[in-house]
Amino acid sequence: MPDNRRLVDRVTDPAYIAGITDRADDELKTMLAEATEAENEVSFERKLCQGRIDILKAELSRREEGRDTTDLVSRLPQILAGDEPRSEPGSLPSRAPDFSIPRNADIPRRRVEEIVGEQTLARLPQLPDEEIGSVIGALTDHEATLSARRKALHDVIDILQTENIKRMKGKETDPTSALG
Repeated sequence: MPDNRRLVDRVTDPAYIAGITDRADDELKTMLAEATEAENEVSFERKLCQGRIDILKAELSRREEGRDTTDLVSRLPQILAGDEPRSEPGSLPSRAPDFSIPRNADIPRRRVEEIVGEQTLARLPQLPDEEIGSVIGALTDHEATLSARRKALHDVIDILQTENIKRMKGKETDPTSALG
């Protein structure tokens, strides 16, 4: 019977990596590809949340400073470029960022749009501060959930990569064959 759960839910289920040492090399590679795909999907959705949070916060800032609405529009490239640091200055990310768009990008996009859609962003100047604050809170909560899922996916990927490396060390093979 096929497993109809979302990929991220299947990959983070402890049963996914149970008995990993008994799995065939090809199955291990497939599992690693699935886990990486799930991480990419979650990261994409998280980036969508972060971008919208940044836009909403910039709108509140614009209002506090009394600037006109065209200022927000002209600053969108700067706002979305993430000029605000998200981690410790000078620190490197623990993983190389993947900026690719997942195959099923519409699914995470729809989940984020359930919280704040394009229509809401289009009428942003008319929204009361309290409503914007509420949307920021909902997006922040969703982003925190996604961050926890992403961390769980990283744990699975680490286990799969460790097993893959262990197998490669035990064999006289071309190391590029492990890349799939």
